[in-house]
Amino acid sequence: MLSRARLLSQQIHSMAVPRFGLILPLLYMGVIFLLSSIAGDGAAKTVDPFTQAIKAVIYNGAHIPLFALLAWLWCWSLAGWNISLNKRLILAFCLTAVYAVSDEWHQSFTPGRDASFMDIMLDMLGAYIAVYFYRGQLRTTANG
Repeated sequence: MLSRARLLSQQIHSMAVPRFGLILPLLYMGVIFLLSSIAGDGAAKTVDPFTQAIKAVIYNGAHIPLFALLAWLWCWSLAGWNISLNKRLILAFCLTAVYAVSDEWHQSFTPGRDASFMDIMLDMLGAYIAVYFYRGQLRTTANG
């Protein structure tokens, strides 16, 4: 007997994704763009070290789930196109990675913000995690 979560997962992955499903990752990229447009407070150097460390962990750690969701949306939305799973996963990862680089470049023009190679690496880690789990979920669903 299938668990309720596994049954729901099978239903979601067996649903045909319409080609206009590509709008979801594009809209989400717009959300990330807006978040990147928020000016920095410039007060990082005036805060005590403990508060600054906590702030850095929160801000840097947010990159992973933000870009994991973007990669997952790409994986899901590309299912509507006749692309093999491996190519779809690679394409989703690459699209997310390219957007991560462009997002950091965009941040370099935002007052109080800067571009960071570490942020790009965290974004790509999030993308990798999403692709890895998306693939694993499909295998689990297929093996039923």
